[in-house]
Amino acid sequence: MALLGIIIFLVILIVVIIGGGSDDCSSGDSGASGNWGWPFDGVKDPPQALDGGKFGDSAASASVRHGHTFHDGFDWSFGLNGVHSGSTVKAVHDGTVTRVAYANGLDYYVWVHSDDGYNEVYQETFDKDDIKVHEGQHVNCGDTIGTAHLNGHMHLGITKENDFGKAELKAFTNDGTWLDPIKTIEDGMKSSSSKGGSGGSGAGVTGDWTRAGTKAYETAKAVFEGWVSIGMSGAEAAGIIGNIGGAEDTGFVLNQAEIGGGSGGGLYQFTPSSKYLNDKKSDKSWSVKNQQEVVMDLEPGTINGYFQRNKNSSAADCATDWMNSYERPSPYARAQTNSARRAAAEKAYILFGGADIKAKDSLLGVAANGAGLSINGTSDNPDCDDGVDAGSADGNIVDVAKSLLGYFHYGQVHGTANIGSVDHPNRNGVTDCSGFVWLVLTKAGYKTPANMGWFTGSMAADAKGSHQWLKQISPNEAQAGDVIICNEGSGAGNAGHTAILEENWKGGNTKVIEEGGSGGSGGVNESNVSMAFGSLFTNGETVIARPIKK
Repeated sequence: MALLGIIIFLVILIVVIIGGGSDDCSSGDSGASGNWGWPFDGVKDPPQALDGGKFGDSAASASVRHGHTFHDGFDWSFGLNGVHSGSTVKAVHDGTVTRVAYANGLDYYVWVHSDDGYNEVYQETFDKDDIKVHEGQHVNCGDTIGTAHLNGHMHLGITKENDFGKAELKAFTNDGTWLDPIKTIEDGMKSSSSKGGSGGSGAGVTGDWTRAGTKAYETAKAVFEGWVSIGMSGAEAAGIIGNIGGAEDTGFVLNQAEIGGGSGGGLYQFTPSSKYLNDKKSDKSWSVKNQQEVVMDLEPGTINGYFQRNKNSSAADCATDWMNSYERPSPYARAQTNSARRAAAEKAYILFGGADIKAKDSLLGVAANGAGLSINGTSDNPDCDDGVDAGSADGNIVDVAKSLLGYFHYGQVHGTANIGSVDHPNRNGVTDCSGFVWLVLTKAGYKTPANMGWFTGSMAADAKGSHQWLKQISPNEAQAGDVIICNEGSGAGNAGHTAILEENWKGGNTKVIEEGGSGGSGGVNESNVSMAFGSLFTNGETVIARPIKK
């Protein structure tokens, strides 16, 4: 019992440290991206603004904006709400910093994309040195964005338009593109109060998931039993619990799966489509069983790969593998949450008797075959190459791509000399998006031109025409391991981008592995289509292609 007490203390300590941020931040109904709070300490409720500084249409706005009656955000003015030059600007919502840049009228600004579809922009108050975050960085509610310094105020804007350029074009248009920041934050904080969320400890209206008798405990136990019932070991099931209880902040609230419209909902932070909303939801909330079925339906290869790799692994190692193979957070979030996931998995392993439960191939095999996959995660269907040996999507491509996460610096140069070699890539090498895709396909055993001899324009042309390396497929056919290419005009330079699909096609929410894109100079990273491709996806030509086997 002494050892268990120490473990529980360590997990709580880790969760508190990772939670960070302001005491004003409360967990909402969107899992890891559900926290909302004020951008400054000492805020009065409701916040105050000088004339013209509030959101919406007003004569005061017209007087300070050259006749434009609409103000697309809220100006946190120095001298009000305890804000002054030198005040720390805090993240109002969890998310990933996707842009740090300069624009006339905005000065240096920070654009944050949140998993539940919101985007927050902090502007009009920063010099370059005032900003304390970088592109690709995950921020939790309450984390420092920068220091308020310029223009007597900090402008906060909130929108569900993912394309920053398009959102800015509507800066003076009250058409719903921009949302009232104060109402959005207040609604988020009220929602969290009614649901009782309180971070990774899984406490709240459902109670502490480690304490028998609470709703959270019963849900966690049902999740554990659901996975072992299809053949997973106790350690593997505990690894999944570790991710839900250790980092995802769901509080084991079942009805979070009702979240749709692009947000990550449910115990597993998936994005349910209308098909699943209609077919899987049994009543006002989703059952544990239905949510598990959705995960197995959406990513059968991932589930089987996880099972095969971890038959003899520890609960902690299973938690890390599930994070990397299913959750797939940003590299920054991986580093910040891995220890909490591992500790929670070890706790679940003890609580639910994981040591007595071994993996059972036969049971998982039945479940896997029902999803069209064999136990080792490869397709049971014959190769249907339609005259060109493109075959079916190959999960090995994704495995190769994942092995390169964190590699390379972005630069529009080609040639294996810049990355070391195919067999031994240099982590500090330089290449671009099409060079990365070339390397992945080459290492995975697919046809590619000599020495990175393509770019996104020629890739798309080949996929639609000669099929030397790629064959165009419809979005409905697209699966993990296929390639997405978006071009404007010739596709040369910044006019094109390409990436590896990490899952079956879900439109702009589809997860991808890319070089550059939203990760910029950070190298190979994970993102989604909307964030990675931006206006190229909305305005350019999109080609989805299947690599051709040698």
